[in-house]
Amino acid sequence: METQPVDTARWARTRGMRRMRAALQASLLFPALSSFCRLDVRDREQLRVLEGPAVFVANHVSALDAVVMAEALPPRYRNRSVVVAAADSIFKRKWEARLAQVTVDAFPIPRGGGARAHLDYLKELLHNNWSVIIFPEGRLTATGAIGAFRKGAAVLAMDTGVPIVPAYVDGMFEVMPRFRRVPRPGRVTVTFAGPISAE
Repeated sequence: METQPVDTARWARTRGMRRMRAALQASLLFPALSSFCRLDVRDREQLRVLEGPAVFVANHVSALDAVVMAEALPPRYRNRSVVVAAADSIFKRKWEARLAQVTVDAFPIPRGGGARAHLDYLKELLHNNWSVIIFPEGRLTATGAIGAFRKGAAVLAMDTGVPIVPAYVDGMFEVMPRFRRVPRPGRVTVTFAGPISAE
């Protein structure tokens, strides 16, 4: 499979953009989420042992999972993390792509192969003290059950030596499952597990 060109969108990681993103999240994005979603974050103290970047992996149940994960992370990781997103999904529409890049620093990666250069760029970010949030199923669940994982997260961790931090998102499937346009009010829990060494 031919490697597809990488849109690194470095502008989304500039200091000014990070400050604007943090302000947007605090003043608009997270309050909007809390208007219908009561978020409970459990075992976040597991992250205290981290001394550098990490690959955060979570199940993928809703189009809003990236926002939920961003709010669940402590600021030191939230403000230096990219969210891996399917290039053939939100990145098909330019306005939606820009919105995702501005609000959660979404990074497009192809699902059908040709992602080597994209993974190499993510490794570069990890080496430069950026973390990666990835949903290794590669697509939204249709039933709420966890699907098979793709290998990208493991490759990133093994090739860079950074730990994997699992998280489980519970409740978002009831709040806003695949194809639902209007969220239902509900309680959502994000539970972190301890870091897993890639060595």
